[in-house]
Amino acid sequence: MNRTPPSAEERLRSALLGVAETVQPSPDAYRHARRHWRRKEWRRRAVLAAVVLLLAVLACAAGLWALSGAASDGHVIFGREAVREVPTGLP
Repeated sequence: MNRTPPSAEERLRSALLGVAETVQPSPDAYRHARRHWRRKEWRRRAVLAAVVLLLAVLACAAGLWALSGAASDGHVIFGREAVREVPTGLP
């Protein structure tokens, strides 16, 4: 009877099964893990909302700063010299 020695994988599997049989999970482990996950998800969303709000405020502030530095005497967009005829037909 030639019996081959167990491989390292088989020995590891048997050792892990032995350890797994001794573990007793707590009754509220799922509730605790879910509460932790929800708290983490809520924190992630709150940080994302704060970053988006900060970017919007910075964009508005930059726009107002740029507009406040513009000269009020001559607006090219609404001035008479900016109006020109647009051809309606093809050449």
